[in-house]
Amino acid sequence: MSGRDEPDLMAGRREEAARWFSIATDDGEVVRLCLDAYEPKLAAGAYHCQQAIEKLMKGLLVLANVPFSKTHDLRTIGGSVVLNYPDWADLVSATFAWTVWGYAYRYPGPEDHGLPSPEELRRALATFDELATLVSPLLEPGNSGSESNSV
Repeated sequence: MSGRDEPDLMAGRREEAARWFSIATDDGEVVRLCLDAYEPKLAAGAYHCQQAIEKLMKGLLVLANVPFSKTHDLRTIGGSVVLNYPDWADLVSATFAWTVWGYAYRYPGPEDHGLPSPEELRRALATFDELATLVSPLLEPGNSGSESNSV
């Protein structure tokens, strides 16, 4: 492969990651709408919060050129993210408990997972926002996308 091919491959990964991040950002906005509703929609907000962080982390894996399986398990996805972005381990690991939000409130079932409180959802959204702020510079041309940034 020529030296010229590598920047083209990285540009392609940045473009794909940007699509993941765009959808993640939309999910984050839905969480805000759910929290700001006259009667907050906590179940829907929790689901979209899980989806937002899942897509953000999958976008990070795209940037790092790390394949991932079709899973919604944030511990599994996050484990791969931490291997490539170790400085972000505390923020990423804070999301692992949100996996249940991806399914607990989407369908009726015998298990009661209890809804997160509005404050818990706001804290989760703040974690998402903090990670999104760290990720944004990685989408810029000239950034390799696999470097770890300090938090």
